[in-house]
Amino acid sequence: MQLYCLPGAGADATMFRPWADRLPPDIELRAVRLPGRHAPHPEKPFTGCVEAADRLATGLAAHLRAPYVLFGHSMGALLAHQLIGALARGGLPPPLLYVSASWLVEGTPRERLPDPAASDERFVEVLARLGGVPSRVLADQEVLAFTLPVLRADFELCRTYRFDPGAPPLTVPVRAMGGVADRVTPVEEMTSWARHARRFLGTRRFPGDHFFPRDQTARVLGAVVEDIRAVRAAARAP
Repeated sequence: MQLYCLPGAGADATMFRPWADRLPPDIELRAVRLPGRHAPHPEKPFTGCVEAADRLATGLAAHLRAPYVLFGHSMGALLAHQLIGALARGGLPPPLLYVSASWLVEGTPRERLPDPAASDERFVEVLARLGGVPSRVLADQEVLAFTLPVLRADFELCRTYRFDPGAPPLTVPVRAMGGVADRVTPVEEMTSWARHARRFLGTRRFPGDHFFPRDQTARVLGAVVEDIRAVRAAARAP
């Protein structure tokens, strides 16, 4: 069983490094490495969610083996959601399970996110309020200059997401996760997934804010493994 994980805005595949040693031997971690996040940057970061999903589908096509699971946090959950559609258009197998952490199917309201067109000062101010970027990064001008272009591109990508109210519900089982103190994507709003997934498994609530997967690694991973086991057993049942 392959567990494909997509990071949030400004993060990279190393976000999921602590998961590697905690997974059972029958589940393989595959943290997706998005462009523009390793030095030197051979490619520019994605700025459009449709293009990003198509590129991801093309890049993963040769590696996907059913059954597999998609886990996405925040922007990564957006990409995973769009990726499911791109995989279907390419005739590729769907995931066994899609886990959306801190992302609303209708999209997160723009006023809750940093504006990629804002000045550096204003952009950093909103980032600091969200709490997702370590204070040492925000205080280091050299590191910040390296990081800001990726963050701006990521939030531009989030703004290109367009919810289609007429789209059919996902046929893939969907689990939503949220932090009880999340002000960007309140966990209470995650229940809206029930209207857009034929098999909605409910919302799991965790201590913490928008970045609870980073702070509640053991609990989140335990919940993911539990869901994988349950969905896989249901798929095998006569």
